[in-house]
Amino acid sequence: MNVLYLCPLGKQHQAWRLQAAPADVRVVMLRSSEAPRERVQQHLRDADVLITERSGAVDRALLEHAPRLKLVQRIGSLYHDIDLDAARERGVAVCVRPIIGTIAVAEHVLLQILAVLRRAMPLQHVLRTSPEAFLHTGPRRTDEDVFAFNWSNQTRIALIYGKTIGILGFGEIGVELARRLQPMGCRVLYHKRHRLPSAVEKALGAEYRDAEALLRESDIVVCLLPYSTETDQWLNAERLALMKRGAWLIEAGSGSVVDERAVAEAVRSGHLAGAAFDTYEWEPIPQDNPLLALADQDPEANLFLTPHIGSCNDAGPANEFAAFYENVIRLQRGKPLVGRIT
Repeated sequence: MNVLYLCPLGKQHQAWRLQAAPADVRVVMLRSSEAPRERVQQHLRDADVLITERSGAVDRALLEHAPRLKLVQRIGSLYHDIDLDAARERGVAVCVRPIIGTIAVAEHVLLQILAVLRRAMPLQHVLRTSPEAFLHTGPRRTDEDVFAFNWSNQTRIALIYGKTIGILGFGEIGVELARRLQPMGCRVLYHKRHRLPSAVEKALGAEYRDAEALLRESDIVVCLLPYSTETDQWLNAERLALMKRGAWLIEAGSGSVVDERAVAEAVRSGHLAGAAFDTYEWEPIPQDNPLLALADQDPEANLFLTPHIGSCNDAGPANEFAAFYENVIRLQRGKPLVGRIT
């Protein structure tokens, strides 16, 4: 069984996917952003299966170069860029498989958003403050009529409901996040290099904006940008200044995309109401990181910092990558395919 795998990610990510391939399957791995179309077409001539991760058009012209092809397996949940009619005509099955790791990151981003809106970290210090600092009576045992609601008189607790959330970098993580934000009563904006079709935008409840407009309009900015020479330190002091005063920043993309010193200063000055980070410019995080320094210096600084655990999940990476090949094995054994669209 010959598999052509088009992956948008770097060498380490490609290596993990190759290591998970079944022993009796021959996999050719190409980085989709770098492989010329002619090279893809050349490898398709011998391919029984095309695995394409995230976006990347699989059109009629491409399928015409794949005489042996039996399956197009999309790794990810979007398939608007696959020509389903052409696949049907050629008897090629099309299947989708959501990426558990990206779902985990989307769930983690929800945690990050809630943590800074509800000021989770600063409020931990309230619990360590003597009750007499707030109530002269001291603590009393609670029942249905005795309680001390908001005994520390917090005034900066916010809701997701009614907020405008802007997502920079709208790949699979952004898509999964938008799906989870839909029922939460907020407005979702997004920015990516190539705008999605209007039908996909409508289904996700997301509105397109250019990057600067998104920064200006959003109450909460979620940065999911991948790293490249163009995005290195892209979210700098100048662009942070475009954000609303009192907005929140969530970082769960590539760490070196964000100027951490500029974010720390924006939180310290009050321009940003808070920030949450799961990825950093240097990892593991050095102890002189400006975000850590601010969190140590100021217990009131609304920072929620986690050690790059966003994609951690119950399945574990080895099992997750092995699952990408499940339909290849099913095809070999003549079993029904999972996640089939056509």
